[in-house]
Amino acid sequence: MFQTKFGSFNGSTWEGLCQQVFKKKYQAEDYQPMPASPGDFGLEGFTLNSGWGFQCYCPDKHYERKELYEKQRDKITEDLGKLGKFQVELQQRLGATKIGHWVFVTPEFDKNDLIAHARKKEVDVRGWNLPILTDDFRVLLYDGDSYSVEINEIRSAAGEALVFDDVSPVLAELRGEREEYEKNILRKSQARLSEKSTSAKFDNRLQQLQQRTLENFLGADGHFRRIADTAPMIYVRLVRLINEFENHVAETSTTWTGSPEALTNQIREGLQRRIVIDLAPEFDETSASKVARYMVARWLAICELDYD
Repeated sequence: MFQTKFGSFNGSTWEGLCQQVFKKKYQAEDYQPMPASPGDFGLEGFTLNSGWGFQCYCPDKHYERKELYEKQRDKITEDLGKLGKFQVELQQRLGATKIGHWVFVTPEFDKNDLIAHARKKEVDVRGWNLPILTDDFRVLLYDGDSYSVEINEIRSAAGEALVFDDVSPVLAELRGEREEYEKNILRKSQARLSEKSTSAKFDNRLQQLQQRTLENFLGADGHFRRIADTAPMIYVRLVRLINEFENHVAETSTTWTGSPEALTNQIREGLQRRIVIDLAPEFDETSASKVARYMVARWLAICELDYD
């Protein structure tokens, strides 16, 4: 699945959303969808009145920026080539309509490089002198933001929560060395047990707490990857929730006047409660508790949760 700020998509689910958007936005222009059966002709829909053609694309997995550009570039080249290859079949479906704007709709793209490719390809396609295209044929690139109003209206009608993020939510990247994280966890463990520092069992308790917190920290990212792989749509919602909750963690850490252990417990219980409220039934108390345990350990290691 490809992660976007609008959710997780593959080629089929992105096209399904796009078709709903096109029907909603271009109904007055007599929007006509074109199912892939009996063939894919380089158009997934067009407007009879204004001659706008649409082709959707979303990769089935997440790519780094350069590779995503290459996939999108090659897809544009391939699908524009189909306009010439299947011009007879397209003519039968277009009738008197000529396509003047061919719109490539993808969740997100590198605007500079892909726009340059679009300008080159539209010149190439004009040179083919196809009877189904206008003389001033243009290739346009639209991303999810181009249809954010329609996407939110469709979601609202389906009873889904609206998304107003600028980018796809991601967990904070781990940029430090393991030794640095281990030192942070040791310092935080000492602070959490400060009220028991005179106990005869203090050293043993410190070692146990440090080890347990370290194990949770080291297991956190693997757990989140498993959620992303098996339930990508719920993963995006979970990370959005966590990222917003981090603001509460940072502010509460700054203003807290109680003990470090009381703050740690409040943060863990608060995150668990928020997950159950916002993400049920996908997350129950047990699974929410596990996420909160891993996430608190991660915050302790990277100092998002601190006591100084």
